[in-house]
Amino acid sequence: MPAETLVREFNHTLLWPVTLRPLRREAGRHATYWDTLKKNPGPWESVEDLLLIEDQSCLAGYQEFVYFLPYVQRFLYGVGDEGRGAQSSLHVFQRRDIKEVRIQVERDGGTLVLAVKRARLYFFYDVDIAIATLEVHGRDIALQDAVEIMDRFGRPYAPAWEDSGRGAHCLYRVEFWGDAKSEDGEPQLLSAADYGDREKYLELVKASRQTTLSLHWEFFLSPMVPGYLPGGTLKYHQIENKRIPIMTYLAFDNPLELTRGDMIRIGSAAKWGPSDTLPYAKGFLANFEADHCYDRYWDPETDDMQTRFMFVGVAFSGVSSHQEAAARLTQFRHQFFQIALIANFHKAALLSLSDRFSRAVERLNVRDFESVKAFKKHVRETLEVFLRFNHRYWFHELSNQVQASDFFQRLSHQMGSDQLYTEVREEAHDINEYLDTDRARKQADNAMRLTVVSSCGMVGTIVTGFLGMNLYSHDALPTIEKLLIFVAVFVPTVALAIYTVIISRRLANFMEALSSEGLTWGEKFATFRQIWYSNRRERARRRREDADRGEGLATSE
Repeated sequence: MPAETLVREFNHTLLWPVTLRPLRREAGRHATYWDTLKKNPGPWESVEDLLLIEDQSCLAGYQEFVYFLPYVQRFLYGVGDEGRGAQSSLHVFQRRDIKEVRIQVERDGGTLVLAVKRARLYFFYDVDIAIATLEVHGRDIALQDAVEIMDRFGRPYAPAWEDSGRGAHCLYRVEFWGDAKSEDGEPQLLSAADYGDREKYLELVKASRQTTLSLHWEFFLSPMVPGYLPGGTLKYHQIENKRIPIMTYLAFDNPLELTRGDMIRIGSAAKWGPSDTLPYAKGFLANFEADHCYDRYWDPETDDMQTRFMFVGVAFSGVSSHQEAAARLTQFRHQFFQIALIANFHKAALLSLSDRFSRAVERLNVRDFESVKAFKKHVRETLEVFLRFNHRYWFHELSNQVQASDFFQRLSHQMGSDQLYTEVREEAHDINEYLDTDRARKQADNAMRLTVVSSCGMVGTIVTGFLGMNLYSHDALPTIEKLLIFVAVFVPTVALAIYTVIISRRLANFMEALSSEGLTWGEKFATFRQIWYSNRRERARRRREDADRGEGLATSE
């Protein structure tokens, strides 16, 4: 394909999921992330009605609304018997201060100016994640630059550095510009990427063991604060690393002229290369069209079918002719955007739940009572969240439109959401089984202890209560003497009961040995002696193990 081929319409959207840390106590017991942000919104402003966010006439919102099934409508727009007054599962913020993004792909390349069409932040009820979205748009961009932007713009940090000091796989320059005029009449620079500041990334990773974000992405999410920085009420950290999920629409004068290499690079958001080459091995790409392309409206043999959609990992892209750009882009920015938003939300929520289960197990110390107690509390809360997610958010069908259903299934498959859901559900099942088993074990242990105490107390009860007989008659004694006799009997009895509970496990072992016909009387007597001596032996054994462990650590050091 000729090098000067232009992308007539280039619409690129990032959907960036992040995990939110639990709010601190000072935020309030029933505080929510969105209410906390409203108190200190910074550049963000709350969106009261998502249906009218872009068009007060409701035309665009109506087309989105009727595209989805009723339960998806309730999820997106809060539909209910009271209509607009019903609560939505989404809480949306937007910012208007970033007007354009200026990009320089290579050091000796020109500056591309992309208009910012949408900058939003989505919170989800009962799930500790947020999704930040940034949509940029440009016209008449060289295909090479468009593909490089798809590949490099959604990089939250530099994964490595080239010999020149430039961040590998990153754009040479990225700047956010606002419309506030400076003294010389120029727009205001709000923030710029710092991919080349290698020392910053290395020092923060060494100090916090967390991936560090580029400065312009920190600015985009402010006043939210990344987890590796001090301060801030709303703190977040990344769910996935290296690349932010994207969706991109490209319109060409004649998309049928795109080579197979061009298509694969667009669909995969891969590094640019000559059009007559492939980005990966030929055998690896043998089934690319069958596995990743949606060709319902694509036929190279006709001029009427020039629209192709591609789904590769975290990249969702669409290609069409410039003549169809108006209709295709509108649908891509609205209905298809909502499909991608839900698909990315599903994966982010499942990853967050899996991480919560993993952290709970990592912190569990079965020998520490407080650790076990905290583990059970944390796991039960996570199981409740998973149950509500399963019944409130886990959709298999979004729309009765065939294309919408196909898109959602392909996105979920490429993101691995179905497999991830199965894994999280198995984790929840395993942990729930552990809790049930532990609960049953404790109940059996308590029943055993009560049985032993009852058996031991039964002897005294029968002896003193045989035929209602009273060994001593105290009817004629004064009240104070009766009270003293009661205390004198009550206190030792309580102490004996407590002591019996303490050694109940050893008593149970003795009773089991006593009832066994396979043990000799000598072995039974040895078990009887262990009622009092086993505890000493156990403490001595533990002290020896601790001493051996300390010597082993000293030797290894």
